[in-house]
Parts: sequence; C-alpha cells; structure tokens
Amino acid sequence: VLSLAILTWLLPATPLDPWNLLSPKKIASMILALTVIQVFGAFMVDYLGTRTGAILTGFFGGLVSSTITTASLAKRSKANNNKNPSGEMLTFLAATGAMLFEGLALVITGTTSVHITTVVIFIGPILATIIMIFFQYRKLEDRYDQADTSKFKILPILKLSLFIIAILAVSKISQNFFGKNGLLVLTSLISLFEIHGSIIANVQLHEAGSVSVKFLCSLLAVSVVASYISKLFLIFTLGSPLLKSFATKSTLLLFGSLAVSWLIAFNLA
Repeated sequence: VLSLAILTWLLPATPLDPWNLLSPKKIASMILALTVIQVFGAFMVDYLGTRTGAILTGFFGGLVSSTITTASLAKRSKANNNKNPSGEMLTFLAATGAMLFEGLALVITGTTSVHITTVVIFIGPILATIIMIFFQYRKLEDRYDQADTSKFKILPILKLSLFIIAILAVSKISQNFFGKNGLLVLTSLISLFEIHGSIIANVQLHEAGSVSVKFLCSLLAVSVVASYISKLFLIFTLGSPLLKSFATKSTLLLFGSLAVSWLIAFNLA
C-alpha cells in the first residue's frame, strides 16, 4: 500500500493518450483506493458478528467488485442447504449499495460541475437499498462465528484497472463509429460485468463535451439496470431457491426506484 501511495504521488497527472482520457495519476489513485478498501474490509469483518460482518463483506466487496461478491454469496447460499438466506441478502444488498455509492462518487468527482440530474439517478435506488438492508438486518440473528473473508489479492484489482483503461478507449471508438446508440449498447454490455468502468468512461466523455447531461443520465441508468440484471442472473445460476426468490423481489423494488429516479432526472435535465 505504501509503495502504491508513493507511486501515485510521483506519477504525472497529464493524460498521455490522444483523447486525453488516461491520466497515470488517476489510474494509480484508483488502484490505491481499491487496495486500501479491500485490506480494511477484510480486517474489519474478522472481528464483527454475522449481521455487521455480512454488511461489511458486501459493502467492501461491492466497492471492489459487486459482481464477484454476488457470485460468492450465491454459491454460499447453495452450500447452506437452503437455510434462510438473510445473511446472503444482507451481503447482496450491501454490495449493491456500495456499487451505487461508488457510482455516485465517480460521477461527482469526475465532473467539473455537478449536475443535480446525474445525482438524482442514484438517489432512489440508494434509498430503497438502505431501507431493505434495515429490514434484513432486523430479521437476521446476530452471531459471532468465524467470518468468511478472503485473503487480500492485488490481481483482481489490477485486472479491474486494466479493464477500465480498455473501456475508456473502446467507448471513444464506439461513439466515433456508431454514435450515441452504439454507446448505449456498449454501456449495457460493459455494465453486465462491472459498472465502474462504464461510468468512468461515460463521465469522461461528458467532460470532453461528447455527451450531454440528459444523455449521460440515460447512460448511467442503463449501467445500473444492466448491473442489476447480471447480478440476478448470477444468483439464478449459482444460488439457492430461497435466495432466488428473495433476490427477485428485492431487485424488482430496485428497478422501480430506479425508474422513478430516471423519470425525475430526465424531466429536470
């Protein structure tokens, strides 16, 4: 972590690519932030009970990769012999919430002037997620079992960073060749796997003047929708029947909250 911090400080902030999208300092800062989050999250979960541990596992895991976190909890639910999946649901919702908070942070920090419309897109889903976490937390009995945490791994973080760099380039090429419709399709496909890369790329395109505020709102909403779909697919593929039922109901509520936010943002833009 210290080496990454020094490297981040030394690297130049000026973009090196022809499209002015790739800043070495920004890329290194992202890797450093993801590394600190994963180390801190793994340490905290080891010393907390089931309910808080499930939330922290999901939240910190979701900041690094909500997709990988969802796949892991889905597998765990099947191994639990179809017991009440409240713990897995807490992790799932916390990972989804972390994804939304990180998306909101990327939009706010990535734009020179923050537009209320881009913030509104995330507000509805975030509030719905917090409410569902509260009810799931009350359902689950707290215990102090040995936490199921993974060891720190730098490779997934590096892969995600390289993935984002590739997405920045592909997004620009897609827009040049296919226009806005091509960018919508690309955003949905990318977000099926991980939402961070598509949000960063689309925000940068907006900052470069290639994408309007209204269209950025649509791209952000499409990213969230695609991410929800991919997580539900993972749960249906890997999870227990009870988790599938719980996750489907929760995701439908999240879709509804996103639709309301999208409609409000679209009218404000």
